[in-house]
Amino acid sequence: MAQVESAADQFLSEHHRAIWESFARQGTVLARLFAVLKVADLTLEQRLDCFARIAEVSQGLQDSANGFFELGSQPVVARTLAEAKI
Repeated sequence: MAQVESAADQFLSEHHRAIWESFARQGTVLARLFAVLKVADLTLEQRLDCFARIAEVSQGLQDSANGFFELGSQPVVARTLAEAKI
């Protein structure tokens, strides 16, 4: 268990910059889409397109966050369960 936990920790530590950059880029895209929604004279089609793009980016953020959370937490949960059985 410790080996898997260590590997997950090492991966997240070694790739923290790339992970941060990926989230930051997606945040920038969301900020731009939010700015588009400020425009008063958007057509219905433009607003719907913006909402769809926000949903896509948000889903991507959620998927990424869930994936990294699972990568880091599953070894911890497995270790905790193994220790509880002792």
